[in-house]
This record gives sequence, C-alpha cells and structure tokens, in this order.
Amino acid sequence: MSEKNMGKEANAGMTRDMDKLNLGDGRYGLDDRDVATKLLDKNFSPMIIRKYTRIGFPLYVSLICDENLDDLDDIVHDCIDFCKDNNILKNSIQSLRNFTGVLSDKINEHYDKKKRGCVESLSVVFYADKMIISSLQGDAMNHLSCRLELYQCLNLMANI
Repeated sequence: MSEKNMGKEANAGMTRDMDKLNLGDGRYGLDDRDVATKLLDKNFSPMIIRKYTRIGFPLYVSLICDENLDDLDDIVHDCIDFCKDNNILKNSIQSLRNFTGVLSDKINEHYDKKKRGCVESLSVVFYADKMIISSLQGDAMNHLSCRLELYQCLNLMANI
C-alpha cells in the first residue's frame, strides 16, 4: 500500500509557483507592464513606512508603489543633502514645510520615471519639536481608509 501525501494532493493546483510570479526586477506578482498600478495582485505592493532620524527628529515616508523600493533610502538621503546644501532645510516652520514638499516631489518623480503612475499613495510625515508636518499625495490624501491605516501604523511604530 503506497502512502499518499494528503496535504500535497489537497493543495495541488491551489498554490502559486513563485518562479512564475518573479518579475525579474526584485518584485513578484503578475505581469504589470500594461497598467500603471497592479489590478489583481495588490498583495505584492503593500504599504511601507520607513523611519529616518538623520535630521534629529523622526521623519516617516510611507508609500504604496508598484515599483521596487530598494533605492528609497538613497532618494531620501540625497534629498536631505540637497535641501541642506540649498538652504531649504533650516530652523523655521516654513522651511520644514518646504522640505516635506520637496521630498515628496523627489520621491514621486523618481518612481514616476521608472513607471508612470505607479505611486498610488505617498506620505511624508515629519515630527519636529512640538510640531508635526504631514504631506500627503494620492490615496493617503483622498481616501479616509488609507489615512486611517497610515496614522494607525505610525501610532503602532511610535509605541514599539
């Protein structure tokens, strides 16, 4: 009597072959060359929130983007350097507001060059002494559910 692997038989045809989902650029999912943003496999483009403390206070960047985000740190640090060198990032409320806008534009422009329209949601949230600045674009600005997810995740991060 031969033994059957019931788990294997039960899952036959129900699991995805990850090699078929490898898009070849560090991302996984269905081929998305024909659309600006993923339609059927959003689970491969979840929201990320990255915290930076290089300026001295927490700076959070949140993205929902269908492109590879491995270069996000370089974009943020290059923008910080650019803003410092060009006197955009200095000790004033308006300067910090301008900085979040410049950073938001730089991130959006960078990924838009890779694939037009791939940034669905972008948030730059900067806490400075007794002040928070929140620059939102896309879904984070337009949809309450996205803002709630963003701010609840930020709250979770601050409490970990």
